[in-house]
Amino acid sequence: MSNSTALGQHPLAGLVVAVVGAGRIGSEVIRNLGLMGIGRIDVYERERHAADPLRSRYTVHEGDFWDTLTLARLQGYDFAVNTIDTRAASRRMNQKCLLANVNLIEVATENTLARVSAYPFGSRDDVGCAECGSSGTAAVSLPLASLRMSVDDNPCKTATALAADVAITSTAGAVATALMARIAAGSHGSVARTATLDATLGQGTSIEIRRDPHCPRCANLQRPVPIVHTRNRWDVAAGVAAACPDVFNQRLELSDDIAGMAHGSCCLHELSARFHGGPIPAKFALTEVDGRTICLSFEDFGLGEAPASARAAAGRHPSN
Repeated sequence: MSNSTALGQHPLAGLVVAVVGAGRIGSEVIRNLGLMGIGRIDVYERERHAADPLRSRYTVHEGDFWDTLTLARLQGYDFAVNTIDTRAASRRMNQKCLLANVNLIEVATENTLARVSAYPFGSRDDVGCAECGSSGTAAVSLPLASLRMSVDDNPCKTATALAADVAITSTAGAVATALMARIAAGSHGSVARTATLDATLGQGTSIEIRRDPHCPRCANLQRPVPIVHTRNRWDVAAGVAAACPDVFNQRLELSDDIAGMAHGSCCLHELSARFHGGPIPAKFALTEVDGRTICLSFEDFGLGEAPASARAAAGRHPSN
């Protein structure tokens, strides 16, 4: 037994978690996190009617998380939970958490299924990401399959549909927090995982997501990825251009698509010519320096949100 446990301190009390989305699923996740005794929960929600009821208990960041959950701010969390069930949101959360080296939990529901994916980026530097696909996966029995949550026994037959929604979202929230606890305790294992549970039958599977050597997102990244916070200004001093003419050919992969530039990839001289030293509409960019990919972050951050670089360093990974 650890000293903290012996003294009565909750083992999860020190965790700091960001929950993206405060709809039905997000609300269940937040409720379960509170019951688990998570130390701090911050909420990112774009809709005011969903954000307002939470302000008295949590720190709520209103707006699109792509704007409000900066890389610098994200590095201050142990976990980020995405409850926005769209491909774009999933791709963006995966990209940001992968770069920030923060554990990612994805939660979604479909019909009677609760689906939760866990990517322990902050605990392991060799796990697959959300874009690795399902190649090389193996399905095993899910321990939570013994939990039966059938709505057939609900005495209010006229409310069956509503009861089903409640059961499914409640199941999704419970599975999400259970996987988070396993990662925090170092017992999750060395791979990413998607757990699917049928809330009406209590049957489920657990799929391991192996790192795909051909993944367009993470295959060429050596993690943890160094993040350099820099000004979003695109010009090159004359002295630098004269001494290092090749700097204009430095290639960057931008986080956001810019009209007229193919797939967000361009050279420095293109940005300099087009934006004339001004800012570009992108949050960050990836580029290669001395054979290693680094991240240039253009997002502003205040003194109170300085990046927790020590948390993102390789020493943050516990052994499993």
